[in-house]
Amino acid sequence: MVPWLGGPLSAVLELATLALAALVVMAAAQAPPRLRPPDAVQCARDHLTAYVGTVIRYQRERDRTSIRIRTDWDTIEDVSIRHPGSDAARWFLFDGKPFPAADMALIEGRTGQLRAGMRAAAWVCDGGDNPIVDWNPPREG
Repeated sequence: MVPWLGGPLSAVLELATLALAALVVMAAAQAPPRLRPPDAVQCARDHLTAYVGTVIRYQRERDRTSIRIRTDWDTIEDVSIRHPGSDAARWFLFDGKPFPAADMALIEGRTGQLRAGMRAAAWVCDGGDNPIVDWNPPREG
């Protein structure tokens, strides 16, 4: 009890304080963990942005691959990889590991069609270089 208030008001304030503390603890427990950039990312952390979430659009063309991500923070972000004369796999990882071009079946059901529910972390350096996209399988449950 708050000694200078006393009575029922003091008890209500104490309960409100405890409830607020519980909400803060619950929010901290539900926050996504801080991500560590993969070694493939070459820019400094203060010049780096990560878009992490479910891929809602994937378009692979001859010289460019475009990806739209609905992030875990409820934003929509677009990233584009330019790859004239080559394949985008050079800028891909899968669960943090190198991604050989032969592994496209890990993310595509059919050529050019992304598997449902695929997740990705797009690591974007502010210097204009191609992003690194770390693919992850859909979350369970």
